Amino acid sequence: METRSHRLWAGLTVLTGLVTVAITIAFQMLPEVAAAGACWAPGKVVEFELARTLEQVLKAFGPNACRAPIVTAMDAVNRFDVQAYIPAYTAFEICAAMFLGLSFRRPLVMATIGVALVALAGDYLETLTLLRITQDLDGSTDLLAWSSAGVWIKFAGLALHAFLLSRICMADRRPILAMLLLLPMVGTAFAAIDNSRAALMTYALILSWTPVLLVAARDLVRKST
Repeated sequence: METRSHRLWAGLTVLTGLVTVAITIAFQMLPEVAAAGACWAPGKVVEFELARTLEQVLKAFGPNACRAPIVTAMDAVNRFDVQAYIPAYTAFEICAAMFLGLSFRRPLVMATIGVALVALAGDYLETLTLLRITQDLDGSTDLLAWSSAGVWIKFAGLALHAFLLSRICMADRRPILAMLLLLPMVGTAFAAIDNSRAALMTYALILSWTPVLLVAARDLVRKST
């Protein structure tokens, strides 16, 4: 029964992980993003997410000539985020916790899943607020506290989720994976101190989530042969 359960969660981790990767790639293929042309850069999404002042918001949307296409592209990205990306990566996080922890009844696994849901709530708070901000950029000051709170709840939740996965891996003698899963905590700490290092959070998540996906794929193949 345990082997069957392990295979099931390994398979679901691989599936949700690949779906998350596919959605990540699809962001840059959105027609609105392509239409923005030279006005658009992927870094603008994080720049907008972390904006705390009206000046920072307007800077993220560039000169007036670029504002309209960037607003259109940003809204398309955020709608796709709400509809597809947030549910996909949250499903991956939950499946990864079950795959590595093997039992929902383990307190550490329950805590890991709970933190994933907190990150989910933070991301929805952030992204839905960003969609409201783009309706009136110049009058968005009152909304920035909500988007800022959401983004840091999200990133802190993702970092804590990875840390708890690391604890699960240490308990189950997966030391290399455990070490890699500590990277989001480091990346988030650096970004919190200096927002210009926000890309470190993304890189850290890639470097921790990818090995989890690969280990799940390896275990799925092993159990299937």
